[in-house]
Amino acid sequence: MAEQLHFVRTDGTAVEIAWTAAADGDFHIDDPDGALIERRAQVMDGDWAAVNQVHGNRVVDAAAVIGCNPAPDADGIVTAAIGQPISVQGADCAPIAFVTNAGPIGVAHAGWRGLAQGIIAEMHTYLGFHDAVIEHAVIGPVICTDCYEFGAADLDHVAGELGDVVRAETRAGTPALDMRAGIVAAFDRIDVVSVDFVGGCSSCDQTSFSHRARADSERHCLVARIVDGTRPAGSTT
Repeated sequence: MAEQLHFVRTDGTAVEIAWTAAADGDFHIDDPDGALIERRAQVMDGDWAAVNQVHGNRVVDAAAVIGCNPAPDADGIVTAAIGQPISVQGADCAPIAFVTNAGPIGVAHAGWRGLAQGIIAEMHTYLGFHDAVIEHAVIGPVICTDCYEFGAADLDHVAGELGDVVRAETRAGTPALDMRAGIVAAFDRIDVVSVDFVGGCSSCDQTSFSHRARADSERHCLVARIVDGTRPAGSTT
């Protein structure tokens, strides 16, 4: 079953976050087997907002997503609506939830291109425009450095945007991109100190889907929503 976190906020609401593994099934928005709605309902009820992820930095409001067919091209979703689930998918890229002190929350899909293009900074700008302060970032399964061999030119590009902290080596000693270090660096720039990696490596632990390691077409997901702020046992603040 999907794992979950619960954050109580200062405005009397809470944020629920869930992330899935391969055993929970395919959450690709193309819904190849016609069972996506049923799988979603097993994780979190409600009419999920999801986008066609394009490895960029565009952020949209969930209100502009619900009912759209096809889904709009974007890599971030925000909502201030109570009970509205917002979701992103992954299969090596990082699914991220942005937990704020009050008001809207966000989710983002961060591949290396989106990370270099500033998807995290874009989410910060959007939420800040609505006076929401990001207090926690929750990151689901993402590929690790051991598994992420990376071309020199692209690695130079990402390092030019986020610093040399993203340079690493694979277990074979070849150049690699450190996605986790890049994500932390991006959050450091916007003064978010609580960055929690709750998922393992999408490639080497085989509990999640991986495009690079296994050419998986399926996707795991991360989903978040705002709820009334009753704190259950085992919740997080």
